[in-house]
Amino acid sequence: MQVYEHPASSPPLQAALTRRLPYSISLSYRIKHPNRTPDAHILATFPSNTSTDSIPQCWAAAYIDRSMRPETELWIFTTGEIPDHHASPNKEGNEFCTECKKAVLSLIDYMGSLPIPPLHPENEPAMELARQHEKEHPQTGPEARYPPGPGLYMRHLLIPTVVTLGGCHQKVVKILAEAGVLCKEFPGHEADLNKFWFKVSDLPKPRDLPEELQWGEMREKDLAIVQARTSIPRTTRTLLSLKSVGVFEKATDEPVAWTFLGLDGSLTTLHTEPEWRGRGIAKAVAVKIFKEHAPGLAVDAEQNAWAHADVYSGNVQSETVCRSLGGKPSVKILWVRIDIGKESISGA
Repeated sequence: MQVYEHPASSPPLQAALTRRLPYSISLSYRIKHPNRTPDAHILATFPSNTSTDSIPQCWAAAYIDRSMRPETELWIFTTGEIPDHHASPNKEGNEFCTECKKAVLSLIDYMGSLPIPPLHPENEPAMELARQHEKEHPQTGPEARYPPGPGLYMRHLLIPTVVTLGGCHQKVVKILAEAGVLCKEFPGHEADLNKFWFKVSDLPKPRDLPEELQWGEMREKDLAIVQARTSIPRTTRTLLSLKSVGVFEKATDEPVAWTFLGLDGSLTTLHTEPEWRGRGIAKAVAVKIFKEHAPGLAVDAEQNAWAHADVYSGNVQSETVCRSLGGKPSVKILWVRIDIGKESISGA
């Protein structure tokens, strides 16, 4: 199956993604986000000159930017993720149809031919962590299992063809595992997340903050504490490119709670400092960022604006916040590492 490059404004791709909302929400947001480098590629299995009426029933699309590593480099969506997608007589039960599988694997094949840009200078410390991890744990390959630690999340940087694939539907991950490109020695494949969707018009009204707190945006001087509160690698330049909402103590001007809209539009790094928990602040922060920044970014054919959040299974606190906003867990997704350097896995 052939793969085509698209501009971010591609009318057929934008139309195709809009028709599949909210299922296509992560890729739809990522393509529209202004944080896009010259090394980014937007791909689809139909050409950019396709009329919006001629978009095939089975297709896949992706956004990849290797210059973002060690942050998420790749997002994929295919029509096979839609529950009522019955495009092929070869589809059985909950399995993807043959054409959707071909579309996904064709994208991976194509990505393997793309040039690998140099690591951004700001990310050199991540590479040093990877090298140190290799010294401490020299074993390699699919059977290797490494203990937790910061270096574990950077180790894949030592293999240039390995990329971080984010927000990926569990059935797409299964296809990639069957094709032999899923890297099981790296974290992610064993930790699934629940995808919560929110219709922006149905969100509750934001509540007032306690008297001693005030709203604001997260500033560059606040980002060190944000980075210290999460194990997920996010550079200062990426955080500065994201929409944010912060809650600050009036007396000290110090942040006590915050969240961002991720590159894929998801509720990201939602955090409340321990001494302020249990007062509804996290819910207020989530409502505020969705109502202020989500409208207009992922709007379906019925003019419904959508927002979303990805929550690790078992994260009761975050799941409680999402349910209080009217969200329900929809599909299972994963953040995984895959090797796009494998030769001709698509068979097409």
